[in-house]
Amino acid sequence: MAGCAAARPPHPHLASGTPQRHAAPPAVAIATEVVVAPAPLRRLTNEEYNNTVRDLLGDTSRPADAFPPDEAVAGFENNTISPITQALVERYMDAAEALAARAVGRLDTLAPCPTAPADPACARKFIEGFGRRAYRRPLDEGERAELLAIYADKAKRAGHARAVQLVLTAILQSPSFLYRLEPAGEGAKTRPLTGYEVATRLAYFIWASTPDQPLLDAAAAGRLSTPLDLEKAARRLLQDPRAVDGIRSFHRQWLDLRVLAIASKTPVLYPGFTPELEAAMVEETLRFAAHAVLAGGDTVAALLTSNQSFVNAPLAKLYGVSAPPGEGFALVDLPPRERAGLLTQASVMTVLAGAEETSPILRGKFVREKLLCETIQPPPASVDIRPPAFDPKQTKKERFARHRSDPTCSYCHDSMDPTGFGFEHYDAVGAWRTVDGAFAVDAGGMISGTDDANGPFDGAVELAARLSASKQVRRCIATQWFRAALGRAERAEDTAPLDAVYQTFAGKGFDVRELIVAIARSDPFRHAGVDPGSAP
Repeated sequence: MAGCAAARPPHPHLASGTPQRHAAPPAVAIATEVVVAPAPLRRLTNEEYNNTVRDLLGDTSRPADAFPPDEAVAGFENNTISPITQALVERYMDAAEALAARAVGRLDTLAPCPTAPADPACARKFIEGFGRRAYRRPLDEGERAELLAIYADKAKRAGHARAVQLVLTAILQSPSFLYRLEPAGEGAKTRPLTGYEVATRLAYFIWASTPDQPLLDAAAAGRLSTPLDLEKAARRLLQDPRAVDGIRSFHRQWLDLRVLAIASKTPVLYPGFTPELEAAMVEETLRFAAHAVLAGGDTVAALLTSNQSFVNAPLAKLYGVSAPPGEGFALVDLPPRERAGLLTQASVMTVLAGAEETSPILRGKFVREKLLCETIQPPPASVDIRPPAFDPKQTKKERFARHRSDPTCSYCHDSMDPTGFGFEHYDAVGAWRTVDGAFAVDAGGMISGTDDANGPFDGAVELAARLSASKQVRRCIATQWFRAALGRAERAEDTAPLDAVYQTFAGKGFDVRELIVAIARSDPFRHAGVDPGSAP
C-alpha cells in the first residue's frame, strides 16, 4: 500500500530467519510408547502460500509465484527450510501489503463491522476470528494485544478500514502464518500433536492449503485426537474439491514437473516446443493424476497402465490423435501400443531428456528412484558425466556402452541404462518415433536388482505393465505419499507404521484415497518427534 513502508510492523525474527516458537502444550499421557522421528521446521511452500491466501482472502493473484523457487529434498518441497534472506523478507512484505490492500476493498467479507468507525470491540472480534484462521490456532494474549495496538494506533490517524488493512499486513508477515510450528516434547520421545496441529497437517497434506472452519472447530472440540477422528476428517477433506489441489501438488513434486518450467530444447530440432505446449504437458499429467486417484479402485494400475489421458489441441498433435473440440482439455483414448500412463506422458519424457536428445540415464534413474525408492549415489567428482557425443555411425546403445565398461561408472549405470533404453520410442519432447537418426529405434530393455520386476522387456508400455504389478513399486508409491505427508524421508522408527500403512493400502485394493486415510491415522502423522536438544 502506498506510503506504508515506514508503517510496516517490525518482524525482526523474520529478518533473522529464526521464527519464534510457542511453548509446547502440556504433555498428554500416551497409552503405549510411541517413537516418532522429528519433523523439520516447515515454512509454507510457494504453492501452499498461494492456496492459503486464496482460501483465507479469496485472492487468486498467486503472489508466491514471484518468490524464490522452493528447494526439494527427498522429492518434496515441504521437507526442508532454506535460510530466510533479506530478499525473501522483502517479497513477504510486498505480498502482505498488496494482499491486504486488495482485501480491504472487500472488507464486508472479512470483518464483522466493515464500515464502522474505529471500534476496539469490533477490532478484537476481527483479530480473534481472522487471526485464528490465519495462524491455524487461537491467538495468545500477547499476539492479541500486539495486533490490537497496531489497530488502535492506525485507527486514530486513518480510520477503521486502514487500521484493519495494517493488521492484515502484520498477520500475513507473522511466523505463525508463514511457518507450520510444531514444538517437540520436552524430555519425552514423542508428544501427541494438539488438535490444531493435526488440523494443519491434515489440511496441508490433503488440500495443500489451510484448514477450513469445520476442521478448526473439530480441533477446538477435541475431535481430532484418535485415529478414528482422523479418518472421519480425512474422508471429509477428500470429498472437498480442494482435494484436487493436494493430489495435483503431490504428483507435480513426485514427478519433478517443476523442471519443465526451466527445460530448454534446441529450437532447430524441436520447433514445436513452445511455452503453450510445455504448460499443456504439465496440465495433462496433473489432470490425469487427479482423475486416477479420485476415481478410486486400483490407482497404481490406472496411473501406470491407462491409455486414456487429457489432451488439448497442441498435445493431440504431439500424440497423433484428433484434437478435442474447443480450446480446452478432454479425456481421450491414446494409441495403446504407444501410451501407458504416466511413464509415457510427454511431460515426464520431456523432463527426462536433454536439450537435443533422449537420456537413457535420466529415464532409468527415474524408475529406480521414483518407482522403486532406490537411492542412486552421485558420481565421483573425478568422473566426466557428460553424455557420449553424438556419432551418426553408432546407435544410442553403442554410444552409451562405455558407461557400463568403465569400473567407476558401471555399478550405477548397470541399474539405470538398460531400463532407460526401454523409453527410446519417445523423443526429447515425448513424441513417438520409430527411427533415431539413421537407425531403427531399439527399445529393448532390462530391469534387474528389484524384488519382483526383473527381466527383459520391449518398450515402455511393457515395462509399465510389469511395474504396475510389482509389490516393490506399490510399496514405493505408499512411501512417497508418506514422505509428502510427514515432510521428511522415512527413518528406522517408521518401519512398523509404514508397514501397517502399506498393508491397509493393499487390503483396500491399492486405492490411493485409502492410502491417504491410512497415513492420516498413523502414529507418525499424529505425533511430534522429540527434539534431540530437549532430551535429558
